[in-house]
Amino acid sequence: MAVLGAAFCAVAGAQACAEDTPPPVSLSVRDTIDLWDNAAGGVRPGVVVLNKLQLSGTVQGDPLGLPGLSVHGQVFRTDGASLSRRVGDIQTVDSIEAEPVTRLFEAWIEQKFGDDRRSIALRAGLIDLNADFDSIQAASLFVNSSHGIGADLSRSGVSGPSIYPVSATGARLSFLPSKTWTFRLAVFDGVAGEPDRPKAFVAERLAPADGALLIGQADYHLSDSAKIEAGLWHYTGTVPSLPAPGRAVHDQGGYASIEGPIPAAKGWSAWGRIGVAAGKAQVIDRYIGFGVVRTAPFKGRKDDRIGIAIAEAHIGAPARESMGLPHAETSIEASYQLKLGTSFAAQPDVQYIVHPAAMSGTRDALVFGLRLVFTAGFPKQAPATESADPTVPPDGPQPPDAGAPPS
Repeated sequence: MAVLGAAFCAVAGAQACAEDTPPPVSLSVRDTIDLWDNAAGGVRPGVVVLNKLQLSGTVQGDPLGLPGLSVHGQVFRTDGASLSRRVGDIQTVDSIEAEPVTRLFEAWIEQKFGDDRRSIALRAGLIDLNADFDSIQAASLFVNSSHGIGADLSRSGVSGPSIYPVSATGARLSFLPSKTWTFRLAVFDGVAGEPDRPKAFVAERLAPADGALLIGQADYHLSDSAKIEAGLWHYTGTVPSLPAPGRAVHDQGGYASIEGPIPAAKGWSAWGRIGVAAGKAQVIDRYIGFGVVRTAPFKGRKDDRIGIAIAEAHIGAPARESMGLPHAETSIEASYQLKLGTSFAAQPDVQYIVHPAAMSGTRDALVFGLRLVFTAGFPKQAPATESADPTVPPDGPQPPDAGAPPS
């Protein structure tokens, strides 16, 4: 990749590769391998290996004389057996778990007007909702899916919103009036993917009966590394009511979170999130999650991170009464991420799941894991210690790792 990057800069010229100029083309490869052992409890013990290979790229129009234009795409391949079927959880212990499939996940075009201080941007195509909504940077260390997007939102609708592993066609408007505020509004196909063709490379059907998912979020930046965000979402289509499927109801809800460095605790960051949803439309009616992360926990390990996080998904009364589920499922997770070179990271992880809630009567589960991440990028190395896709262009102020000590 380094040789290719040097050749590109020689052809495109020095200006195209300058630090403050986005390259016309950015490419990244990320391979995530997760090794798990459901050591005790759950549905049944056993070892599971999961793999997710991502190929992504972005074309930036600025160096090509097309100011503000971006085109982005991502394809992934997933393999491995289900860990959640062994654990019996509803929050999904491993965020990369999916049915084995090769899929076009993102394919969008965006036009931005303005600059980093004040701008408006319109994006349309296959869009990952979680790239813009309900995303907490301080929680990106953790493996449990609920720390990537709250369980109240991820479990919503007929097949979930437009998030991994199934996206949907949508349009998103982002407005950055100042360095302090960011506002986003989006509309998505109300049924992500194509339920009748789960193995399709392009999973999208755009049926009028699907309705739409509407979502809006406001971010208030307290500083460069701290923010408050709040959002509301609503499905225009209906789903069968719990526990009386003869009735139809709308799924809807809201969430709020705060994240940032802990005062007087150098290197430490924290976050908290709450969310609510319609308990008659889905199993989860509210959620709470929080955690702390320490960057550079040991001398000489400035890029390592260690932390602990808790995610509790509360089960609504209709689901408890009709399915015999517990009041809540709680995940307690501890994780340590080691940066081993510029393109490799290793991450031991342990989770204890209290009352796994995919079915009634499931025992508490203890799960041990090891995540291995390999990356490559062009013209810049894709960081193995960051879970976000490095080729996605930011459309607003993006805080650095909260609580990271100065280099």
